[in-house]
Amino acid sequence: MKSHAELMCSLADKHDVLISLIGAAPVHYVDMPVHRNIGDLLIMLGTLHFFKLHKLKISLKSAYFSYRSSWARAGDVIVFQGGGNFGDLYEGPQQARQYVIEKLSGNRIIILPQTIHFRSQDAYIECCKIFSMHPDLHICVRDRKSLELALPMSRNVYLLPDMAHQLWPIQRSCSLEKHHLALLRADAESAGANVTNFDVRTDWRELVGCRNTWIRMIRGVLRALHITHLDRRLLFNEVDLWVKYSTKLVGEAIDLFSRFEVITTDRLHAHILSCLMGIPNTILNNSYGKNCSYVSEWTGSSNIVNFSSEKGIPAPHDYCLAPNI
Repeated sequence: MKSHAELMCSLADKHDVLISLIGAAPVHYVDMPVHRNIGDLLIMLGTLHFFKLHKLKISLKSAYFSYRSSWARAGDVIVFQGGGNFGDLYEGPQQARQYVIEKLSGNRIIILPQTIHFRSQDAYIECCKIFSMHPDLHICVRDRKSLELALPMSRNVYLLPDMAHQLWPIQRSCSLEKHHLALLRADAESAGANVTNFDVRTDWRELVGCRNTWIRMIRGVLRALHITHLDRRLLFNEVDLWVKYSTKLVGEAIDLFSRFEVITTDRLHAHILSCLMGIPNTILNNSYGKNCSYVSEWTGSSNIVNFSSEKGIPAPHDYCLAPNI
């Protein structure tokens, strides 16, 4: 049985398949998260670290709402951010992916590791029709149920762990102060888990606090630059400033986690961050079984990980799965 350190190293190594897919081509990195979700920021920083480590050339960085398909040239590789927004649970990113994939049939397109979840079979079928028409689309998924959902979309589907694993290892930034942190969702993915005997209970939004106003301002600036068709180099500079600010926010999450001996969470990336820091953690399921599937596939064999299945939380096989098309 692998040690926790060996397991984490092996998960980061699995991304090497992306090196040959991208090669020396210029990369358009699209759907960079400009919001307060620390988990998505961890994915972004892990992805950027991977690009830098392997000397992959990023020629353009963009949020999903500020990317123009007309910027792509022959030979450019379009790489979409990984995460959990593949499907119809969140408005915006999926529509942008479908539009770009439809428009750029001559470019290689890579979707980094995602969890796929559709509530509407019609939306799933429409996505499959659009994606399956692209001759060079590569879809990376984080669990086997997402793999099943992706197979009708592309001949090139890869089962890979989350890109945040590229940040291994992360050291504690301060000394232990308390025993138990409960970081629990209060959004559409919450399964209403009941956790007791914690010292502190919080969520990403409490960590970010009033600075979310500043984050919304950044989104507004990026949207304005996009709408007014100002020089795209100015847009890229704004994105780089956001990456620096995101690094600060993630650093604060690391500071918070460093203070605790154990962590209980229903957020996948609070679990992954705990693993990256070597902190014993219990992960609960989210509303549609994403966490259970991820732990079963990648992190469940670690001796510092415990999965707790709360009553009423669906198991992975309860996902919405549209019929074969």
